[in-house]
Amino acid sequence: MTGLLGADFKKLFKSKSLYVCMFIAAALGVCMSLLYNYFWQERGQNIALWYAMMNQYGMKTDMLDEALSQIPSQNLLSYINVFLSDGAIWLIGAPCVCAYSSAEYNAGTYKNTVARGCSRIKLFLSKLAAAVSELLIISLVYLAAGTITALPHIELASTLQAGEIAFMAVIYFVLIIASACVFVMLSAIFRRSGFAVAAAIAAPMLIASLIQIASLASPELSQLSGYILMNTFVTVQKSVISGTGLNELLTGIAYIAVSSVAGGLIFAKREVR
Repeated sequence: MTGLLGADFKKLFKSKSLYVCMFIAAALGVCMSLLYNYFWQERGQNIALWYAMMNQYGMKTDMLDEALSQIPSQNLLSYINVFLSDGAIWLIGAPCVCAYSSAEYNAGTYKNTVARGCSRIKLFLSKLAAAVSELLIISLVYLAAGTITALPHIELASTLQAGEIAFMAVIYFVLIIASACVFVMLSAIFRRSGFAVAAAIAAPMLIASLIQIASLASPELSQLSGYILMNTFVTVQKSVISGTGLNELLTGIAYIAVSSVAGGLIFAKREVR
């Protein structure tokens, strides 16, 4: 197993795709940080005037609050939270992890001599560990690039307690691992990166749309959209502050368990040619 893991990680760090994905993640992080800063410089004063006007006339600010919730406040933790929850990690990670996992069926360590004698479970777990590491690296690069770019323009203070920040970090860590597990499972199902990426991006959007339509008849169904993994990232900070962050943590753990078992079973039934 140690030799198999070593071969997988060696192949991962030698692949050009990892470094291309890291470059894209870094560039996107920088661009998003600059856009957020531009937004506050150009629109910050106008937003304050909108709030004042709406409060003066007794208008509800719910819609404005919802729109601004997608924009980080001018402090470090808010930027970090938005970078982790804006969907970029999912959209960048899906093609990167699926391309790596799918390529293994044709030109990967499945065919190497180091894989001889290893059980299908060990093969799948080794590949899963490499895929999780790849997504964690990409996420860290995106987060670091965006945060470092934002540092000269934001405050370092935070209104959250240290325990809340630590709990948020754990939840995001689990959700990123869960995302990688889902991508590997889809790669095991389709064995082609294009189909796997399409399923990873289109399926959550389609399911969310169906839930939204169904919620018109039964508003209670709208809560189901929070259990879509891609959407779960968005609610982490709000849930931790309200004391319900355990829901997101359990959702991530459930996705890890289900997608790992399903992916492993599917892989065990497939022949590697």
